[in-house]
Amino acid sequence: MKKFMGRFSNWPIPIKIIMSFAFAMFIGSLILAMPFSQLETSQATYFDHLFGAVSMVAVTGLATVPVAQTYNIFGQIVTLILIKLGGLGLITIVSAIIMQFGRQVSMKEEITLQQALNRSNMKGFNHFLLNVVKFTTIFETIGALLFMFKFIPLFGWREGIFNSIFLSISSFNNAGFDNLGTTSLQAFVNTPVVNIVVPVLIIIGGIGFSVWFDLARHYKQFIKARSWIDFKGTYRRLTLHTRLVIKWSLLLIVAAMILFTLAEWTNPASLGDLGFIAKLQAIFFQAVTLRTAGFSTLDFSEFHMFTLVVFTVFMFIGGSPGGTAGGAKTSTVALVVKLIGTELKGLTNINYKKRTLEMDIVKRALVIVVMFILLNFVALSLMTIFDEDVPLQYLFFETVSALGTVGLSADLTASLSRYSQTIIMFCMFIGRLGPITIFTALGNRERRKRDIRYATGSILIG
Repeated sequence: MKKFMGRFSNWPIPIKIIMSFAFAMFIGSLILAMPFSQLETSQATYFDHLFGAVSMVAVTGLATVPVAQTYNIFGQIVTLILIKLGGLGLITIVSAIIMQFGRQVSMKEEITLQQALNRSNMKGFNHFLLNVVKFTTIFETIGALLFMFKFIPLFGWREGIFNSIFLSISSFNNAGFDNLGTTSLQAFVNTPVVNIVVPVLIIIGGIGFSVWFDLARHYKQFIKARSWIDFKGTYRRLTLHTRLVIKWSLLLIVAAMILFTLAEWTNPASLGDLGFIAKLQAIFFQAVTLRTAGFSTLDFSEFHMFTLVVFTVFMFIGGSPGGTAGGAKTSTVALVVKLIGTELKGLTNINYKKRTLEMDIVKRALVIVVMFILLNFVALSLMTIFDEDVPLQYLFFETVSALGTVGLSADLTASLSRYSQTIIMFCMFIGRLGPITIFTALGNRERRKRDIRYATGSILIG
């Protein structure tokens, strides 16, 4: 074991990250497949457990069998552990535990953690890492306590407390799993605490750890603000990344709410038969769950096709870097949009908030978006071969949901062929790690960049 750990420490960083997630998924599937993890009535095969473990560690939410009808309390606890490992990463959690016992991580370990958490620098990293684990626990605890007001009267003390903890952890980690039945949270479409607390936990977990601490650093200034000018001044002190994430997160949620309202307000199968307050709750919930959470209080298979197409775009974008969300990421897509705007305006530099952005970052963002599009296309093409009877738009919705680690489905996942479900598993795995990590591991493996330049050439485009 010591020899293996020595070799592991010398592996390239992307390989370390990939192997840590793959290890958690494999071990998790073996434990879930054991009889002591399942209900006596469970009919799940090992493939179902493997699919579930991949989805749990990838914090996606897609499943071939429902958690509530497959796993006993022990199996559901294993599910929570896998979700936690997926949300923060196995390397992150193990390192935080080691540091808690007083040992400092090495420089090589810090660089691995830096990439695993998508952090740009290592300044104050030990303190940052411990705070991530601490505040994650605090948010999940608060969420669980709020859920208990509803679930303890509904399920009793023992089951109510456990269900509250389960839903809180799953919500914060944008996992999309619940242990309440087979229809996600549709039974709670009229329950205010579920429709408010779940989206808030999704947002907090999805905006990214660096955004948390940036907002926390300026918390007192925001509280002391007595005018719009004071508030605006404090807001401008936030980092460029934080302001971009906040702006785009709000913009996407509001846009999703407006489009969903216009498309589904009178649809009797979705919003049409709900009361006014329940409609507002459902609109807000569905708009936020597109941030890669995977929960739903309405049946997505009953939505108009326009709604599913629009929702696919929001799922593709996903949450923000350095958090528990997936997708191409808000800041990544924002940079690509800025690049397009710059080209249309005929500008040389890409500017945002009176700052000129580095071209390397913009190029990386463009590569990520293009990779996501290509991977979606490849996955969709293969699934049309194995499940050609399924309408294309539903397959597309499923592949984007998997690659973006969203977990929403139009009741399709369990009915797909094993071949298509295998493709979905690979999509979830790649989506959790990010295509850049995968291709870096398979490609140059930390080779030095070579700036090769030849005589200038010209190619016609457009």
